[in-house]
Amino acid sequence: MAASLVQKYLVFYNAASLSAWAYVAFKVVSNIGNYKSNYADFGDYLLVVQTFALLEILHSVLKIVRSPILTNLLQIGSRLTMVWAVSHIFPQVTSGWPYSTMAFAWSLTEIIRYGYYTLNLLGQDNDYFWFLTFCRYHFFYVLYPLGAYSEYLLINAAHSIAKTKPDLAVLSTFLGICLWVWPPGFYIMYTHMMKQRAKFIKSGALEAKEAKEAAKTEKKKE
Repeated sequence: MAASLVQKYLVFYNAASLSAWAYVAFKVVSNIGNYKSNYADFGDYLLVVQTFALLEILHSVLKIVRSPILTNLLQIGSRLTMVWAVSHIFPQVTSGWPYSTMAFAWSLTEIIRYGYYTLNLLGQDNDYFWFLTFCRYHFFYVLYPLGAYSEYLLINAAHSIAKTKPDLAVLSTFLGICLWVWPPGFYIMYTHMMKQRAKFIKSGALEAKEAKEAAKTEKKKE
């Protein structure tokens, strides 16, 4: 009974998160070429959606998901830094392409991830699931560097403003530390995904799927 309730909750959480990030992606794409209104158009919404992701740390602590706590802390902590300590306090830094590319990289990454989790929890073994599986283990090669580079540029811009204001000395120091921490943090997350991809390929799941499809095709020919 408890396990069934947990699964239903996770299906709801992942499906809701998928919808929320799909809306972020829609707003980002709709705002292409109008960067100056980025924050006004979707900044507050992005802040709320990303803040709700704190639940994922709780999920890991309660062990209702298998995601490592450290990985969740790194990713969610870095993103909360971006939406609260950078874009919320310094909305002027969002009026350029780095904020758009960051939001786009985040949203596409999460659409793939939450879509994958939702279908997996529902036990789906269809073409949509395998398409998302392919995207999950390949798209990060581009999306992670794009997101991290955009974040770094935004932090640097915010730090440049903060260090000129004496009342923001503590925040300026924090952002300065972030500039040093971001590259190794990106390396940890990037290599984590590469290990996950290697583990998936080693499992032979994709080859098994292809063999299954080939068998179906042969059967139809008979």
